[in-house]
Parts: sequence; structure tokens; C-alpha cells
Amino acid sequence: MKCHYCGKEIILPFKCPFCGEYFCEDHRLPENHECPELWKARIRPPPSIERRSKEELEEAEFRGIPEYPFQPVKERWTSRTEIIHLTVGSFTVMAVGLSMFGPIWSLGMIGIPASIIGSSVLFMLIFMAHELAHKMTAKHFGLWAEFRLNTIGMALTLISVFSPLIKIVSPGAVMISGIADKRMVGKISLSGPLTNIIISSLLFIIAYLLPTGLSRIILLRGAVLSAWISAFNLIPIGIFDGSKVFWWNKPVWAAAFVISVILSSVLFMH
Repeated sequence: MKCHYCGKEIILPFKCPFCGEYFCEDHRLPENHECPELWKARIRPPPSIERRSKEELEEAEFRGIPEYPFQPVKERWTSRTEIIHLTVGSFTVMAVGLSMFGPIWSLGMIGIPASIIGSSVLFMLIFMAHELAHKMTAKHFGLWAEFRLNTIGMALTLISVFSPLIKIVSPGAVMISGIADKRMVGKISLSGPLTNIIISSLLFIIAYLLPTGLSRIILLRGAVLSAWISAFNLIPIGIFDGSKVFWWNKPVWAAAFVISVILSSVLFMH
């Protein structure tokens, strides 16, 4: 049998309890084979101190006893590693945006029109806003969260730059670690699609306040794209945000999914 990650021949494979695939000794841990279900491994029940009653917490506050028996280390909002990964990911997403208007090598030869550059930059900003919304929500809950490039996702995104048919934009994602419950995971996952819904609505309103022209076309393109990203990510399967939101709160998922689908349909008709 071969390792599902590196292809190495193995006699005694290790089965991942989260994704169900088999791996060699070096890649048996979920972190080492970029397990798509790694988020399940990071969900742990809150410690007993977090489950104290309201009366106990009020009494502890009255006596001056801290809620936690230790002083948490305050982490920086970002790191040099994350900045590098975000920069590489941003330029890769922009390249995919440029390729949607024709072969990227031919665009470079004829000079890229302003409308194409503007659409590509907006495309990149919409994608990154989705990811950074996950990060900000996770940081709000006190979790560690940073954007990281993904080997397979980056490869597919690079293929999309040069392929006229395949367009997959997934160079990376925000990695999250810490003590989290179902509610936190659901809200963190919802923040990305919700941000896209808000961005799409704002771009649509601004576009119709502007006179017909290049800026209006670019904003409408961005509005359609942002709404579609929201609807696509809310599909409740696999590693999509929708599966975690659905797991947390089905009515909330249904409302967000219906809104994003309706918004995508309305904008597409325009």
C-alpha cells in the first residue's frame, strides 16, 4: 500500500481517524498530511473552569479571584510567516483573476486594460476578505489563527492560472488552534460567507449610484463574484464552511445559504 500523501510504499500503514486515508509513519498525524478534517481534531470541550455557573463567576469576581488561574500570553495579531503566505496567495489569486480574461501571457504582450486590472485586484481583495474574516473572528474568541498556503490548493490555483477551463482558487486557508466549542466553530466558519454577502450588497448599491462606465462594470463583477463565493462556501459538505455552520446551527445555515443564493441569482441577471 502507498501513503496517500507522499506515495511511499508502506507495509504497516496508519489510518487517519479523521479523513480515513492511510499514511506512512512520517505523515500519520493529521497536521503532517494536511488533513482536510483537521478542524475536528482541534475541537475540545471547554475546561471545568469555563463551565462554572453565573453565581460562581460573580462570587469569584467579588472576591477578586481571576477567572483563569494563569495569565494568558498575548499573541501578536500576525507574524512574518503569515505576511509572506498572504502576499504569495494574493498575487496568485490576482493571476487567476487576470487569466479569466484570456491567456495570461497574451495579456502581458498587448498591455492589460484598466478594467481587467481593476477586476483582478477586486477579485483578490474579495477572496482575502473572506479568509481574514475567519481570522478576525477566531482571534475574537481568543484562538490562534493565521493564514497558511496549502500545497495541493496552491498547485490547483497555479494550474488555474494557465488553464482556460479549470478555475479553482484555493491557495490556502486560515489555520486555527485552541479550545473551541461547536458555537465558536460555527461562528468562525460563518464569518467568511457573511463577509462576502455584505461586500456583495455594498458593491451592488455603490455600482447603481454611479453612472454607467468602467467603474460600474468592475463593481458589478465584484458583487457577482462575492455573492457566488458566499453561496459556494456555504454548501454543507466536506471542508466547506457550510458543513461547520450546518453542524452548529441548521436554521442559521439555511438563512445564510438562501440569502447568498438569491443574491447570486439577482446579481447574475444584472
